[in-house]
Order: sequence, then C-alpha cells, then structure tokens
Amino acid sequence: MIDKSETDRDLREDLAASFRLLDRYGMSDLTNGSVVARDPREPDTFLTHPHGKFFHEMCASDFVRADMDGKPVEPGTPVNSAVTRPASAIFAARPDVNAVIHAHGHGVMGVAALECGLLPLCEAAFPFYNDIGYIEGDFYFDDQYIAAIPKALAHHKALIYRHHAFAAVGANVAEAFFWAFQLNVACEIQMSVLATNQKVLIPEPEVAQRHHDAFFAEGWVADGSIEWPGLRRSLDAEDANYRC
Repeated sequence: MIDKSETDRDLREDLAASFRLLDRYGMSDLTNGSVVARDPREPDTFLTHPHGKFFHEMCASDFVRADMDGKPVEPGTPVNSAVTRPASAIFAARPDVNAVIHAHGHGVMGVAALECGLLPLCEAAFPFYNDIGYIEGDFYFDDQYIAAIPKALAHHKALIYRHHAFAAVGANVAEAFFWAFQLNVACEIQMSVLATNQKVLIPEPEVAQRHHDAFFAEGWVADGSIEWPGLRRSLDAEDANYRC
C-alpha cells in the first residue's frame, strides 16, 4: 500500500537520495537510468526526473510530475517518455508497486548477456530464486513492447532486460533500492565467480528455495526499511545538498 503519511518533501528526498546512492554503488550511467515513484497523495501521478542530469547531481527539487499515461502534468514540463511510459505501465499493472528503479549496473548488464541468467550462487542472489523476470531489451518503446514489460515483470521484484539493464520495484523507494542493490551485488559476484573458470557449485533447487524462503520468514525483514535510514544518514554525513 501507499504510505499516505509520506509528504511530498519526504518522497522527493528519498528519490534524490536513491539517485545519489545508485551513483555511489556503481549503478549510474551518465544521464541514463531513472527512479520514479507514485505520489502517495495523488496516486494517479508519479514523480520523475528531467532527463539530462547526472545521478550525483540530483536534488529533491528537480522532480516533475507525470500522469499515468506518462505525460507531464504541467504542460511544457520535459519528461523522458522512455522512462515514464514503462513506469506507467508497471504502476497500472501492479497496485503494490509505488517505486521503480531502472539502472545499468555493470554486474546486471553482464548477467543480462548470459543464457543462464541469474544463478543462486550467493546470499544476495537467493531472494531472486524463481522470483525474477526476463525480457529482451528494446530501445524503440512501441506500444507492444511497453505492454510486454509488466507482463514480464509479473509478480517479481526485479526484471532483467537482456543485453541491457534491469528494473527493480518496491512498495516505496527504500524497497526498490534494496532490491536494486541486492541484484547488482548478486550479479557482480556471479560474473566474478564465472571469470575464475573453475567448477561452480550451484545449490540443488530445494536448497536454493530454502535459502530464498528464509529471507521472507516470520520475524525477518527484507524490504530495505532497516537499511534506508542508515543510507540516508550516510548521505547527510557526506553532503546533504540532495535534500535541496
């Protein structure tokens, strides 16, 4: 559900923070990529950034509003349809999703080119075991492709675009960032393991599933809510101008 207690300022600061953190953890790509979030007060709109700014520059005041058709609410406001149209399709299909991160982490970009996809090789990979979507990457964003994105995402936490990048989703920005971080770590470790050219130990399906289920067992919280305040504090200690 949308947290309607979250103010516009809270949401904007979380969005700006997520861009800064994506840059910190190696998931920025010049001006490419995005973080969008449904507005808790106006759930038929979402906030997006104006294309052309680098991740490390993003500030709370930068974000603009789009409607669920991916068009700017304020006429003349520049939005990137390659960001807003896929996001609007995901929001329409997934009422539980209120934030979408699309980024080009090198680890995920590597795994996106592997026929095997993501393997259950480490702790960061286990939450995605049998719980990640795949779609062919496409840069034309026609209506047919836009419609295919939420179908490929389905009920999953993340979607890998073959030969491209990834999308991670969550009930809020904190959760979307948590899954983006975990996915990129899992993929970086996988690429490092495969690069050794040694025999790889892949857990049996029942073992991998047990590890997956442990992340979502009663009493265990795996949604970024524990980590997010500390991540925000670390940004404040470095440079709090993302809040501007």
